[in-house]
Amino acid sequence: MPARVSIIGAGPAGFALAADLQNHGKDVLVYSHPTHQQHANKVKDRGSLRARGAMEGFVHLELTSDMGEAVAFSNLLVLTVPSTGQETVLHKLKKFSLHLHTIIAIPGNLFSLIAAELDVGCIFETNLSPYSCRMDKDGLTVLGRKNLIYIAPFVQRGRRPHPSAYAAIQDIFSMELRWCSSILEVCLSNVNGVFHPLMMLLNAGRIESTAGDFLLYRDGLTPSVANAMLAIDRVRIKIGEALGLQLKSAVEVSNECYGQGFADFVDLARNSPPHNKLRAPSTLDNRNISEDVPDLLVCWCTLAKKLGVDASPIKAVIVLVEMATGVDYMETGRNLRRLNLDTLSQAELIARFSPDEPSRTVANVVAGEMIPSRL
Repeated sequence: MPARVSIIGAGPAGFALAADLQNHGKDVLVYSHPTHQQHANKVKDRGSLRARGAMEGFVHLELTSDMGEAVAFSNLLVLTVPSTGQETVLHKLKKFSLHLHTIIAIPGNLFSLIAAELDVGCIFETNLSPYSCRMDKDGLTVLGRKNLIYIAPFVQRGRRPHPSAYAAIQDIFSMELRWCSSILEVCLSNVNGVFHPLMMLLNAGRIESTAGDFLLYRDGLTPSVANAMLAIDRVRIKIGEALGLQLKSAVEVSNECYGQGFADFVDLARNSPPHNKLRAPSTLDNRNISEDVPDLLVCWCTLAKKLGVDASPIKAVIVLVEMATGVDYMETGRNLRRLNLDTLSQAELIARFSPDEPSRTVANVVAGEMIPSRL
Protein backbone atom coordinates (compact mmCIF):
# COMPACT_ATOMS: atom_id res chain seq x y z
CA MET A 1 0.00 0.00 0.00
CA PRO A 2 1.59 3.30 -1.00
CA ALA A 3 1.98 5.53 2.03
CA ARG A 4 3.00 8.44 -0.20
CA VAL A 5 1.52 10.05 -3.29
CA SER A 6 2.93 12.86 -5.42
CA ILE A 7 0.26 15.00 -7.05
CA ILE A 8 1.42 16.83 -10.15
CA GLY A 9 -0.78 19.89 -10.51
CA ALA A 10 -1.77 22.51 -7.93
CA GLY A 11 -5.20 23.34 -9.29
CA PRO A 12 -8.68 22.55 -7.96
CA ALA A 13 -8.55 18.86 -8.95
CA GLY A 14 -5.08 18.40 -7.50
CA PHE A 15 -5.90 20.10 -4.23
CA ALA A 16 -9.20 18.20 -3.88
CA LEU A 17 -7.40 14.89 -4.36
CA ALA A 18 -4.60 15.94 -2.00
CA ALA A 19 -7.09 16.89 0.71
CA ASP A 20 -9.03 13.65 0.27
CA LEU A 21 -5.89 11.49 0.37
CA GLN A 22 -4.46 13.26 3.40
CA ASN A 23 -7.77 12.91 5.21
CA HIS A 24 -7.50 9.16 4.52
CA GLY A 25 -4.06 8.84 6.05
CA LYS A 26 -1.78 9.26 3.02
CA ASP A 27 1.32 11.42 2.90
CA VAL A 28 0.94 13.83 0.01
CA LEU A 29 3.26 16.21 -1.83
CA VAL A 30 1.69 18.64 -4.31
CA TYR A 31 3.82 19.85 -7.22
CA SER A 32 3.07 23.25 -8.73
CA HIS A 33 4.82 24.29 -11.94
CA PRO A 34 7.12 27.29 -11.36
CA THR A 35 5.10 29.40 -13.79
CA HIS A 36 1.69 28.36 -12.37
CA GLN A 37 1.93 29.27 -8.69
CA GLN A 38 -1.33 31.21 -8.24
CA HIS A 39 -3.25 28.64 -6.18
CA ALA A 40 -0.15 27.23 -4.49
CA ASN A 41 0.92 30.67 -3.29
CA LYS A 42 -2.47 31.30 -1.71
CA VAL A 43 -2.27 28.01 0.16
CA LYS A 44 1.29 28.80 1.27
CA ASP A 45 0.31 32.28 2.44
CA ARG A 46 -2.56 30.93 4.55
CA GLY A 47 -0.56 27.97 5.84
CA SER A 48 -3.35 25.55 4.95
CA LEU A 49 -6.04 24.74 2.38
CA ARG A 50 -9.60 25.53 3.37
CA ALA A 51 -12.14 23.12 1.87
CA ARG A 52 -15.89 23.66 1.73
CA GLY A 53 -18.85 21.71 0.37
CA ALA A 54 -18.48 17.94 -0.04
CA MET A 55 -15.23 18.28 1.97
CA GLU A 56 -15.03 20.51 5.02
CA GLY A 57 -12.13 21.76 7.07
CA PHE A 58 -8.54 22.96 6.91
CA VAL A 59 -5.80 20.76 5.46
CA HIS A 60 -2.07 21.38 5.86
CA LEU A 61 -0.30 20.31 2.66
CA GLU A 62 3.31 20.03 1.58
CA LEU A 63 4.04 21.83 -1.70
CA THR A 64 6.98 21.98 -4.08
CA SER A 65 7.89 23.47 -7.43
CA ASP A 66 10.80 21.01 -7.85
CA MET A 67 9.83 18.08 -10.09
CA GLY A 68 12.85 16.11 -8.85
CA GLU A 69 11.50 16.37 -5.31
CA ALA A 70 8.06 15.18 -6.45
CA VAL A 71 9.56 12.20 -8.31
CA ALA A 72 11.72 11.26 -5.32
CA PHE A 73 8.85 11.61 -2.83
CA SER A 74 6.76 8.75 -4.26
CA ASN A 75 6.73 6.20 -7.06
CA LEU A 76 3.05 7.00 -7.58
CA LEU A 77 2.57 10.22 -9.56
CA VAL A 78 -0.96 11.51 -10.12
CA LEU A 79 -1.25 14.07 -12.93
CA THR A 80 -4.17 16.39 -12.25
CA VAL A 81 -3.20 19.13 -14.69
CA PRO A 82 -5.62 19.82 -17.57
CA SER A 83 -4.65 17.86 -20.66
CA THR A 84 -3.57 21.20 -22.17
CA GLY A 85 -0.80 21.23 -19.57
CA GLN A 86 0.23 17.59 -19.86
CA GLU A 87 2.93 18.18 -22.44
CA THR A 88 4.57 20.84 -20.25
CA VAL A 89 4.69 18.32 -17.41
CA LEU A 90 5.86 15.60 -19.81
CA HIS A 91 8.82 17.75 -20.84
CA LYS A 92 9.95 17.89 -17.20
CA LEU A 93 9.28 14.20 -16.51
CA LYS A 94 11.43 13.11 -19.46
CA LYS A 95 14.49 14.18 -17.48
CA PHE A 96 13.95 11.37 -14.96
CA SER A 97 14.11 7.61 -15.01
CA LEU A 98 10.61 6.54 -13.99
CA HIS A 99 10.74 2.83 -14.74
CA LEU A 100 9.73 2.09 -11.12
CA HIS A 101 6.98 4.71 -11.14
CA THR A 102 3.28 4.56 -11.93
CA ILE A 103 1.54 7.58 -13.44
CA ILE A 104 -2.20 8.18 -13.23
CA ALA A 105 -3.46 10.89 -15.60
CA ILE A 106 -6.71 12.50 -14.37
CA PRO A 107 -8.31 12.86 -16.84
CA GLY A 108 -6.15 11.05 -19.39
CA ASN A 109 -7.46 12.21 -22.78
CA LEU A 110 -4.94 9.76 -24.33
CA PHE A 111 -1.94 11.19 -22.47
CA SER A 112 -0.36 7.73 -22.78
CA LEU A 113 -0.10 8.07 -26.55
CA ILE A 114 1.53 11.49 -26.22
CA ALA A 115 3.93 10.06 -23.62
CA ALA A 116 4.70 6.79 -25.40
CA GLU A 117 8.48 7.38 -25.25
CA LEU A 118 8.52 8.23 -21.54
CA ASP A 119 10.69 5.89 -19.44
CA VAL A 120 7.95 4.92 -16.99
CA GLY A 121 6.78 1.71 -15.40
CA CYS A 122 3.12 2.10 -16.32
CA ILE A 123 0.49 4.75 -17.06
CA PHE A 124 -3.19 4.67 -16.15
CA GLU A 125 -5.84 7.09 -17.39
CA THR A 126 -9.23 8.10 -16.00
CA ASN A 127 -12.17 9.56 -17.89
CA LEU A 128 -12.94 12.35 -15.39
CA SER A 129 -11.70 13.98 -12.22
CA PRO A 130 -13.14 12.37 -9.09
CA TYR A 131 -14.37 15.79 -7.94
CA SER A 132 -16.44 18.68 -9.21
CA CYS A 133 -14.56 21.56 -7.65
CA ARG A 134 -13.49 25.17 -7.98
CA MET A 135 -10.94 27.41 -6.28
CA ASP A 136 -11.43 31.03 -5.35
CA LYS A 137 -9.85 33.55 -2.98
CA ASP A 138 -11.36 31.77 0.01
CA GLY A 139 -10.09 28.28 -0.85
CA LEU A 140 -11.45 25.09 -2.39
CA THR A 141 -15.14 24.43 -2.98
CA VAL A 142 -16.02 20.79 -3.68
CA LEU A 143 -19.45 20.72 -5.31
CA GLY A 144 -19.55 16.96 -5.67
CA ARG A 145 -17.53 13.78 -5.27
CA LYS A 146 -18.09 11.00 -7.75
CA ASN A 147 -19.04 7.50 -6.65
CA LEU A 148 -17.29 5.96 -9.64
CA ILE A 149 -14.76 6.83 -12.33
CA TYR A 150 -13.61 4.93 -15.42
CA ILE A 151 -9.97 3.88 -15.68
CA ALA A 152 -7.63 1.76 -17.80
CA PRO A 153 -3.90 1.13 -18.13
CA PHE A 154 -1.88 1.87 -21.23
CA VAL A 155 -0.90 -1.55 -22.51
CA GLN A 156 2.09 -2.02 -24.78
CA ARG A 157 3.17 -5.24 -26.48
CA GLY A 158 0.51 -7.25 -24.65
CA ARG A 159 1.96 -6.58 -21.20
CA ARG A 160 -0.39 -5.27 -18.56
CA PRO A 161 0.86 -3.76 -15.30
CA HIS A 162 1.54 -6.03 -12.36
CA PRO A 163 -1.49 -6.71 -10.13
CA SER A 164 0.17 -4.72 -7.34
CA ALA A 165 -0.19 -1.57 -9.47
CA TYR A 166 -3.96 -2.07 -9.67
CA ALA A 167 -4.14 -2.65 -5.93
CA ALA A 168 -2.10 0.48 -5.20
CA ILE A 169 -4.38 2.57 -7.39
CA GLN A 170 -7.56 1.22 -5.85
CA ASP A 171 -6.09 1.99 -2.43
CA ILE A 172 -5.77 5.72 -3.08
CA PHE A 173 -9.27 6.27 -4.46
CA SER A 174 -12.26 6.45 -2.17
CA MET A 175 -14.66 5.69 -5.02
CA GLU A 176 -15.32 2.64 -7.18
CA LEU A 177 -13.12 2.18 -10.25
CA ARG A 178 -14.73 0.93 -13.46
CA TRP A 179 -11.96 -0.89 -15.33
CA CYS A 180 -12.21 -0.40 -19.08
CA SER A 181 -10.78 -2.41 -21.95
CA SER A 182 -8.42 0.35 -23.13
CA ILE A 183 -7.44 3.98 -22.75
CA LEU A 184 -9.51 4.70 -25.88
CA GLU A 185 -12.66 3.44 -24.17
CA VAL A 186 -11.78 5.71 -21.24
CA CYS A 187 -11.30 8.69 -23.58
CA LEU A 188 -14.64 8.05 -25.27
CA SER A 189 -16.21 7.97 -21.79
CA ASN A 190 -15.05 11.49 -20.94
CA VAL A 191 -18.47 13.06 -21.43
CA ASN A 192 -17.11 16.57 -20.87
CA GLY A 193 -16.73 16.60 -24.65
CA VAL A 194 -20.48 16.25 -24.97
CA PHE A 195 -21.44 18.76 -22.27
CA HIS A 196 -18.95 21.60 -22.23
CA PRO A 197 -18.18 22.85 -25.77
CA LEU A 198 -21.82 23.20 -26.83
CA MET A 199 -22.93 24.87 -23.61
CA MET A 200 -20.13 27.40 -24.11
CA LEU A 201 -20.69 27.89 -27.83
CA LEU A 202 -24.49 28.18 -27.71
CA ASN A 203 -24.28 30.60 -24.76
CA ALA A 204 -21.32 32.60 -26.11
CA GLY A 205 -23.22 35.88 -26.40
CA ARG A 206 -24.59 35.59 -22.89
CA ILE A 207 -21.17 34.68 -21.48
CA GLU A 208 -19.49 37.67 -23.07
CA SER A 209 -22.27 40.19 -22.38
CA THR A 210 -22.68 39.24 -18.71
CA ALA A 211 -19.10 38.08 -17.93
CA GLY A 212 -20.64 34.72 -17.01
CA ASP A 213 -23.26 36.05 -14.64
CA PHE A 214 -25.56 33.04 -14.89
CA LEU A 215 -25.58 29.34 -14.01
CA LEU A 216 -24.05 27.43 -16.91
CA TYR A 217 -26.03 24.20 -16.56
CA ARG A 218 -29.27 25.33 -14.95
CA ASP A 219 -29.73 28.40 -17.15
CA GLY A 220 -27.66 27.50 -20.20
CA LEU A 221 -28.58 23.87 -20.88
CA THR A 222 -32.00 24.35 -22.45
CA PRO A 223 -33.92 21.82 -24.58
CA SER A 224 -32.39 23.16 -27.83
CA VAL A 225 -28.88 22.91 -26.40
CA ALA A 226 -29.71 19.40 -25.21
CA ASN A 227 -30.80 18.43 -28.74
CA ALA A 228 -27.42 19.52 -30.08
CA MET A 229 -25.68 17.54 -27.34
CA LEU A 230 -27.63 14.44 -28.29
CA ALA A 231 -26.27 14.71 -31.84
CA ILE A 232 -22.70 14.78 -30.49
CA ASP A 233 -23.42 11.92 -28.12
CA ARG A 234 -24.79 9.72 -30.90
CA VAL A 235 -21.55 10.12 -32.86
CA ARG A 236 -19.48 9.28 -29.77
CA ILE A 237 -21.49 6.11 -29.25
CA LYS A 238 -21.16 5.13 -32.93
CA ILE A 239 -17.38 5.50 -32.71
CA GLY A 240 -17.50 3.08 -29.80
CA GLU A 241 -19.65 0.65 -31.78
CA ALA A 242 -17.12 0.69 -34.63
CA LEU A 243 -14.51 -0.43 -32.08
CA GLY A 244 -16.75 -3.10 -30.58
CA LEU A 245 -17.58 -1.03 -27.50
CA GLN A 246 -21.02 -0.57 -25.95
CA LEU A 247 -20.76 2.93 -24.55
CA LYS A 248 -23.37 4.39 -22.25
CA SER A 249 -25.02 7.69 -23.10
CA ALA A 250 -23.53 10.85 -21.62
CA VAL A 251 -26.41 11.16 -19.15
CA GLU A 252 -25.99 7.51 -18.14
CA VAL A 253 -22.25 8.02 -17.57
CA SER A 254 -22.92 11.08 -15.42
CA ASN A 255 -25.64 9.26 -13.49
CA GLU A 256 -23.34 6.31 -12.89
CA CYS A 257 -20.42 8.46 -11.77
CA TYR A 258 -22.48 10.55 -9.33
CA GLY A 259 -24.98 7.87 -8.27
CA GLN A 260 -27.90 9.78 -9.77
CA GLY A 261 -30.90 8.89 -11.92
CA PHE A 262 -31.74 11.83 -14.17
CA ALA A 263 -33.84 11.21 -17.26
CA ASP A 264 -32.11 13.54 -19.71
CA PHE A 265 -29.73 16.49 -20.10
CA VAL A 266 -32.24 19.13 -19.01
CA ASP A 267 -33.34 17.16 -15.95
CA LEU A 268 -29.67 16.78 -14.95
CA ALA A 269 -28.87 20.45 -15.57
CA ARG A 270 -31.73 21.66 -13.41
CA ASN A 271 -31.56 19.16 -10.57
CA SER A 272 -28.02 17.76 -10.17
CA PRO A 273 -26.32 19.41 -7.14
CA PRO A 274 -22.77 19.11 -8.57
CA HIS A 275 -23.93 20.87 -11.75
CA ASN A 276 -26.84 23.24 -11.13
CA LYS A 277 -24.86 25.70 -9.00
CA LEU A 278 -21.91 26.08 -11.38
CA ARG A 279 -21.52 29.63 -12.62
CA ALA A 280 -20.57 30.18 -16.23
CA PRO A 281 -16.99 31.18 -17.12
CA SER A 282 -16.51 34.89 -17.71
CA THR A 283 -15.07 34.41 -21.22
CA LEU A 284 -14.74 31.74 -23.91
CA ASP A 285 -11.07 31.49 -22.97
CA ASN A 286 -11.76 28.58 -20.67
CA ARG A 287 -10.80 24.92 -20.47
CA ASN A 288 -14.38 23.97 -21.41
CA ILE A 289 -13.24 25.07 -24.87
CA SER A 290 -9.43 25.02 -24.81
CA GLU A 291 -9.23 21.48 -23.38
CA ASP A 292 -12.41 19.72 -24.43
CA VAL A 293 -12.40 20.81 -28.08
CA PRO A 294 -8.77 20.00 -29.06
CA ASP A 295 -8.22 17.03 -26.75
CA LEU A 296 -11.63 15.35 -27.00
CA LEU A 297 -13.69 16.55 -29.97
CA VAL A 298 -10.73 16.67 -32.39
CA CYS A 299 -9.69 13.20 -31.26
CA TRP A 300 -13.20 11.82 -31.69
CA CYS A 301 -13.65 13.52 -35.05
CA THR A 302 -10.44 12.13 -36.54
CA LEU A 303 -11.14 8.69 -35.10
CA ALA A 304 -14.59 8.73 -36.67
CA LYS A 305 -13.15 9.59 -40.07
CA LYS A 306 -10.70 6.67 -39.88
CA LEU A 307 -13.50 4.32 -38.78
CA GLY A 308 -15.97 5.43 -41.46
CA VAL A 309 -18.36 7.07 -38.96
CA ASP A 310 -20.20 10.27 -39.94
CA ALA A 311 -18.84 12.88 -37.53
CA SER A 312 -20.42 15.95 -39.14
CA PRO A 313 -22.07 17.12 -35.86
CA ILE A 314 -18.72 17.07 -34.07
CA LYS A 315 -16.96 18.70 -37.01
CA ALA A 316 -19.59 21.46 -37.03
CA VAL A 317 -18.87 22.29 -33.37
CA ILE A 318 -15.12 22.34 -33.99
CA VAL A 319 -15.49 24.64 -37.01
CA LEU A 320 -17.77 27.07 -35.15
CA VAL A 321 -15.40 27.17 -32.18
CA GLU A 322 -12.50 27.82 -34.54
CA MET A 323 -14.47 30.67 -36.13
CA ALA A 324 -15.27 32.16 -32.72
CA THR A 325 -11.77 31.83 -31.24
CA GLY A 326 -9.48 32.00 -34.29
CA VAL A 327 -7.65 28.86 -33.12
CA ASP A 328 -7.07 26.00 -35.60
CA TYR A 329 -7.93 23.21 -33.20
CA MET A 330 -8.04 20.54 -35.91
CA GLU A 331 -4.33 21.17 -36.47
CA THR A 332 -3.22 21.80 -32.89
CA GLY A 333 -5.49 19.32 -31.12
CA ARG A 334 -5.06 15.61 -30.48
CA ASN A 335 -5.65 14.41 -33.99
CA LEU A 336 -4.47 10.98 -35.11
CA ARG A 337 -1.11 12.36 -36.22
CA ARG A 338 -0.35 13.86 -32.80
CA LEU A 339 -1.54 10.64 -31.16
CA ASN A 340 0.78 8.57 -33.36
CA LEU A 341 -2.19 6.65 -34.77
CA ASP A 342 -2.28 8.18 -38.26
CA THR A 343 -0.28 5.37 -39.91
CA LEU A 344 -2.70 2.67 -38.73
CA SER A 345 -5.26 1.33 -41.17
CA GLN A 346 -8.88 1.10 -40.14
CA ALA A 347 -8.47 -2.62 -39.50
CA GLU A 348 -5.30 -2.06 -37.45
CA LEU A 349 -6.98 0.63 -35.36
CA ILE A 350 -9.93 -1.65 -34.63
CA ALA A 351 -7.64 -4.58 -33.82
CA ARG A 352 -5.58 -2.47 -31.44
CA PHE A 353 -8.43 -0.99 -29.40
CA SER A 354 -11.32 -3.45 -29.66
CA PRO A 355 -11.91 -5.36 -26.41
CA ASP A 356 -11.00 -9.02 -26.33
CA GLU A 357 -13.58 -9.71 -23.67
CA PRO A 358 -15.81 -7.82 -21.24
CA SER A 359 -13.97 -5.68 -18.70
CA ARG A 360 -13.56 -7.28 -15.30
CA THR A 361 -13.73 -5.74 -11.88
CA VAL A 362 -10.67 -4.52 -10.06
CA ALA A 363 -11.11 -7.38 -7.60
CA ASN A 364 -10.33 -9.89 -10.37
CA VAL A 365 -7.26 -7.95 -11.43
CA VAL A 366 -5.90 -7.40 -7.94
CA ALA A 367 -6.36 -11.09 -7.24
CA GLY A 368 -3.95 -11.77 -10.07
CA GLU A 369 -6.37 -12.68 -12.86
CA MET A 370 -4.83 -10.68 -15.68
CA ILE A 371 -6.91 -9.52 -18.64
CA PRO A 372 -5.36 -10.66 -21.93
CA SER A 373 -4.87 -8.06 -24.61
CA ARG A 374 -3.81 -7.76 -28.22
CA LEU A 375 -2.20 -4.36 -27.65
